[in-house]
This record gives sequence, structure tokens and C-alpha cells, in this order.
Amino acid sequence: MTTSITSLLQALHIIPTSSVKQKTSQSITTTTNKSNVSSPVTSLPEICLETVAQHDDYSDCWIVIYDRVYDVTNFLQDHPGGADIIMDYAGRDATLAFHGTGHSRDAIEQMRDYLIGELPSKERIFRTKNTQVLLKGIPE
Repeated sequence: MTTSITSLLQALHIIPTSSVKQKTSQSITTTTNKSNVSSPVTSLPEICLETVAQHDDYSDCWIVIYDRVYDVTNFLQDHPGGADIIMDYAGRDATLAFHGTGHSRDAIEQMRDYLIGELPSKERIFRTKNTQVLLKGIPE
């Protein structure tokens, strides 16, 4: 279980990894340069929780997972567990529900397609400056 949690955190770029697979439209490439891994994350626009809360219905659904904002509107009908499971967290943080469900590596990789931003640093609870929440709450 520890390995799957570590893999999840690495796939979401929450903890560093020496090798992260990134999908492109033509092929799959492996990146070992840590500066390449973190650059897409740092260039994300900041979206506050108040804004996320305004996107809470089937025609416009945003969720927050590990302090990152995802527009999952177009994914709702494709979600294997059904749209209602995601809608329970529409416009809110779904990290604990997502974490507790045990999503596959492919599902985690697919999340990148829906990533639209990240919470401002003052609203983050999982990716803080010293990442103490992660170190205390999630086994390695």
C-alpha cells in the first residue's frame, strides 16, 4: 500500500521522483530532469476555493485534489464509478475521497488532462512550503 501511495503522490507531482512518465500525443517519454517535472506545475494559474465553489453542477464541475484544481465536466459521464460520486464533491476538495478510493496509475495519469490550476499558497493544505502535512499524514 505504501508503494501505491508514493506512486500516487509522485504522479501528482506532490513528492519528487527521479523518473516520471509523461504521455504525449505521439509517444510516451521518460523524463529524469527534475526541473522539467516541476515546470508545468509552477506555471499553473492560481484559482481560489471561492471560485472553485461556483463550479458545482453537471454542466460545469470543478474539484480540488491535493491542492490542484481540475475541470472534470467532460469526464463526469466517463467516470467508471458514475458521475454522482464526483458530484458529491463538485466545487469542493475531493482529496480524501480520491485518496481513499485506490485509483489506478492510469487514472492518475489521466487527471493531467483535466488540470486547470492550483490553489493559492494560503489556501493549500497538502502542498505547503514545508510539506509537513504530507510528511505526517501519508506514509512513505
